[in-house]
Amino acid sequence: MSILTIFYIVTGIVLVWVSAEKLEKYSVLASNKYGISPFLIGSTIIAFGTSAPEILTSFFAALENKPLMVVGNVIGSNVANIALVFGLTLGVLFYKNKVFSSVKEISLNLIILIVSTLIVCLVLFFNPFSKLSSLLLISSLIVVILIWYKADTVSDFQVEELKEEHLILKLLMSIFFLVLAAWLITRGALDLLVSFGAGELFIGFTVLAIGTSIPEIAASLALALKGRNETVAGTLIGSNIFNGLLVLAIPGIMGTYTNFNYIKWVPLLGLLLFVTVIFCLYIFLRIKEPKRASISICILLFISYFISLSLAYT
Repeated sequence: MSILTIFYIVTGIVLVWVSAEKLEKYSVLASNKYGISPFLIGSTIIAFGTSAPEILTSFFAALENKPLMVVGNVIGSNVANIALVFGLTLGVLFYKNKVFSSVKEISLNLIILIVSTLIVCLVLFFNPFSKLSSLLLISSLIVVILIWYKADTVSDFQVEELKEEHLILKLLMSIFFLVLAAWLITRGALDLLVSFGAGELFIGFTVLAIGTSIPEIAASLALALKGRNETVAGTLIGSNIFNGLLVLAIPGIMGTYTNFNYIKWVPLLGLLLFVTVIFCLYIFLRIKEPKRASISICILLFISYFISLSLAYT
């Protein structure tokens, strides 16, 4: 293990925590100043920004003619976002004795998340690397964005200070440093794992997926500890939708092709659907009845994640 590899990982971890706190601050200030709901901020600006590492790593994987790594990255990132990131968020909130609540407006987006996950499974069943599949995925993403735009309402959320200047620039800079941090961590992790000769699927599902989920972990924890539960949910929902409908389209757009054995992915896709449904049900139930964050759901999601690692390895 080289000194440069250690530098990548340590620098990435430091950057990710600093930029996550700034991202939370400026996103909420911007949503209030410009009359945008916190959920829309989470599901578009933050979600796209935190999905950028998946987009970049998948682009380079496709360039290297490793489309299976892209699929592993997408499925692994979406499982990690819910089972690892949301599970960790619930665990921290439980430890801090905080209540988890949700908003009524999120119901439509929970349905969109489930439908987009089913579309991903459908595309993988037929041919994930065709241009037709990429067209279906991109078209679905455009429809989702239009639905978000039509359904958005002006937020009445108030913050104490609105005197911050250059909010959009600072918000974009926060996202940039999150992306840079995720790239550094992923690069360092790849240097470590490749030396062990791990397979393409396992690298995509673990190293790329976990490394590129660092922004979601940092942003979600920072937001949750500030009581921004609706923005946490929006970030994870939006990120998973962008991962499935945009990142998965990259191999087809670039003309990358390889034989794809759908049967091999059925257990992982089944687990993705399982944690997605659990996530959506939990968020939905917290709309009418806010409660202390559930340690039981936290443990269930963690167990699911470790099972997914075992499935990816085999």
